[in-house]
Amino acid sequence: MSNAEKLKKGLKEFGLEHKAEELLPLAKESIRMMVNQIPEEKIQIGSSKIGGFPDVPSDFSWPYTNDNRPLYFLCQLNLKEINPYDTNRLLPAEGILSFFYDAIEQPWGYDPKDHDGFKVFYFPQETSSLNRIEIPASLHEHGNIDSAALQFKNELTLPSWDSPYSMELQEILNEEETDSYRDFEYEWMEVDDLSRATHRIDGYPDAIQGDMYLECQLVTNGLYCGDSTGYSDPLRKELEAGATDWRLLLQFDSEDDLGFMWGDSGRLYFWVREEDCKNKQFDKVWVVLQCF
Repeated sequence: MSNAEKLKKGLKEFGLEHKAEELLPLAKESIRMMVNQIPEEKIQIGSSKIGGFPDVPSDFSWPYTNDNRPLYFLCQLNLKEINPYDTNRLLPAEGILSFFYDAIEQPWGYDPKDHDGFKVFYFPQETSSLNRIEIPASLHEHGNIDSAALQFKNELTLPSWDSPYSMELQEILNEEETDSYRDFEYEWMEVDDLSRATHRIDGYPDAIQGDMYLECQLVTNGLYCGDSTGYSDPLRKELEAGATDWRLLLQFDSEDDLGFMWGDSGRLYFWVREEDCKNKQFDKVWVVLQCF
């Protein structure tokens, strides 16, 4: 069964089969990440993986917060492995993306001051020149993130009702169909036979607490979004048009079996402006934490 057929089947389950042909053009391919928990030593250096120890260049310096707290290594993505699935051509064709986050304090990303709580590195070097290094000793006190290899597949996603793309949905769906779509969004999209965790690259996010596109746009322009302050600021009107410049770089779910949970069974969402991604400016990534 193709991805489009799977999506149509899901829409049918929620009484939206008559709208499938109108909704499918809104769908975006994502790259679903499947986890295979195996020992660190069985994962080849430079391969895509979660947890364990990172593979980095010889001049790498471990990232710390402004309070001198080391960030946790979350995962690394070998872009050459991912390239066959990158149908949207978002990412560089080669190199390593390495993701770090303050798993102790777990910043939510609604405050511009949260910028030191996460870091994404791009390593263009050949994997043969990388070294697997130990994590800082102080991180062992808080528990390790266990290692796991990653595999990939393509998966279609549809936009959340609480996103900048809701206007397009409103043109397609009436009030009753809107209720069905929201049920589809929060129930069917969460269920599959791969894993309870939903890790993905690109596509639309599986949002838990509403729109993140506008949040990223406002907070990276200095507006506080932990309450209505940023959303009611006069600058919002000027900035809002840029919300759809943001793309989901990585959705990183909670994985109890690997030793990490974000808030209350939540997810981390790493966001990047499409232009910054094309220019390999991953220092401009922003992170949002949402939980149930």
